Amino acid sequence: MKSKLLTAAALSTLMALPVAAQDQAPFTGLYGGIEAGVDWTKLAGDVKRDRSLYYGGVLGYRQQMDGGFVMGIEGTFGDSGYKNNAVSLSADYEWSTSLVLGKTFGDGNNLLFAKAGYAQASFDPLGTQDDSFTDGGWRFGGGFERALTESVSFRLGGDYTTYGTDKEQWQAKGGLLLRF
Repeated sequence: MKSKLLTAAALSTLMALPVAAQDQAPFTGLYGGIEAGVDWTKLAGDVKRDRSLYYGGVLGYRQQMDGGFVMGIEGTFGDSGYKNNAVSLSADYEWSTSLVLGKTFGDGNNLLFAKAGYAQASFDPLGTQDDSFTDGGWRFGGGFERALTESVSFRLGGDYTTYGTDKEQWQAKGGLLLRF
């Protein structure tokens, strides 16, 4: 009886190995999370960049290929905290959508990624809500992500957004992501 139990346990383990090997793609699937960091925004008329706290959420989908390449799409929604009395403007919120391309390295739980997409911010003149406007532009970014567990990863990255002539934004941020 003992040998039959040991044989059954060994066979069960051997049969489960291919299933476990298939899950060596920690950057595949739907994911979401939070991110925060520093935002440096400079609009037309600013003498210097406004530095403020950025916080927001991220939602995306990625597919990890056999060679360790990762492709996906990602969206963000957050608040840059931009408020500049010199130009009498503040930011309400911003959103972006980007294509993501990356490559795993090391033990397969590390990812270097780049992204390119579109971002849009909503601005309010200080003292009045009647003249709100939005401005959009191209966003480029990149960073490093480390899968801590099968469903949790930590990310460090940076984004650059150009809203046109004399309007730009830099963001350095970190985030915690959950894979669903």
